[in-house]
Amino acid sequence: MAHANVISRMGTKGFGWCFSFLLAALVTWAFHDPANAALNYYWFGTITAIGMFAFDLLPNFVVAVLLLMYYIIMGVCAPEVAFVGWTTPIPWLSMCGMLIGVLMDKTRLSRRIALFVVSRVGTTPIRLYSAFLGAGFLLNAIIPDIITVDILFMTIAGGMCEALRLDPNSRASTTLILAAFFGATISAACFLPNNTGIIGLLMVKDMGVPFTWGGFLVEQLPYQLCHALLAFAILHVFGGKALGEIISRCRASAEADLLELGKIRRVEKKTLILALCALVAFVSEPLHGIPGYFAFCGTVLLGFTPIFGLMDVDALKEIQFPILFFIAGCMAIGIVAGSLGIPAWLSAKIVPYLQQIESLAGICFFSYWVGIIANLVLTPVAAATALSVPLAEIATNLGIGIKPVLYSFLYGVDQFFLPYELAPALIMFATGYVRVRYLLPLMTLRMILAGFALLFVSSVVWPLIGLA
Repeated sequence: MAHANVISRMGTKGFGWCFSFLLAALVTWAFHDPANAALNYYWFGTITAIGMFAFDLLPNFVVAVLLLMYYIIMGVCAPEVAFVGWTTPIPWLSMCGMLIGVLMDKTRLSRRIALFVVSRVGTTPIRLYSAFLGAGFLLNAIIPDIITVDILFMTIAGGMCEALRLDPNSRASTTLILAAFFGATISAACFLPNNTGIIGLLMVKDMGVPFTWGGFLVEQLPYQLCHALLAFAILHVFGGKALGEIISRCRASAEADLLELGKIRRVEKKTLILALCALVAFVSEPLHGIPGYFAFCGTVLLGFTPIFGLMDVDALKEIQFPILFFIAGCMAIGIVAGSLGIPAWLSAKIVPYLQQIESLAGICFFSYWVGIIANLVLTPVAAATALSVPLAEIATNLGIGIKPVLYSFLYGVDQFFLPYELAPALIMFATGYVRVRYLLPLMTLRMILAGFALLFVSSVVWPLIGLA
């Protein structure tokens, strides 16, 4: 039996290798530019790496680092471009988020919170989904950064996985982590500033398109509520039964374990204070002028100092440093694409097709898929920067409102197949409780159904509220 399983895995791996190289060759052939060898090498190496991620052919850390080496060796970009991801806040935010998670686990604060959620709030999977979504709307309304909210949610969800003793390879663990991820990210899209959308919104503001905090919320709610309903429904069908059985089995013991923990201890209070100080350091950026991301990281690292005295060298041993290299490597895909001029190329290739569509729903649906395609080969920031103004200009020329077209495009940019496409998804993946083999089909199905939800909203709801 074991021999048969080994053969089966070898067959799957062999198919994965063949498919990855064939797909890379096909894409390179389709987009071949005889005058730009670096661009051709980019397509081949990047698509091969994406296939390796999807089929789990090598450890993700190895694939990410190999891709960076490939970019440099093949002359796709200079080393300072390939490694520029380390100069962005994302790897450092992820590291400090892991440190907070390690600290909350060490002090048992995450276990206390997780046991409380399991025993008092999330007593069924559906109640758990609702709790995550409600908490997401509350926190995103007061915290102007999805990265921070995502880190908080992933810390709590990771603690719940630990408290429920979930297998990292199980459907239940994937369901729980993705429920927290959906709760954090879907609700975040309803509020300004939205990390992806704010760039596009600022770019079209000069075209006379006004945006207010309250108005933006009202305009986003119809689609995002439909999106949340579909996302949680997909998740429930996938792993709700398995998660429900584990929650039911653990509820009684969770209540007993919560009582056994007793009153909250001093070290737990200090941990909570450190986390809150880091949050305040971020949101008070307009007051102190220090970039919020780095203020957050610097505050977390105060946990090593006598001021808090909460962490030591052992905490560093708990950090999954390979994941940080994976994150930086994945970010390089979009950064290198920008250095090769792919944003302008993508705009020139895709935008003309929009000029041939006349209905609002059709243009919105097409813009949605433009966002998805752009996000495959660019970072969300690069995609929003390259295409927001061209899409707004086409909407104006066709006599259609800019907002529906731009919103639809940004909804597409927020979708993803694999974690490398979106920073919050990278943080979610860093928990270690989600597997690519589950993530790929779930995100693909969500992407397709969300497109049909957009068709409904753009055809029925937006005209009713004057957004057309």
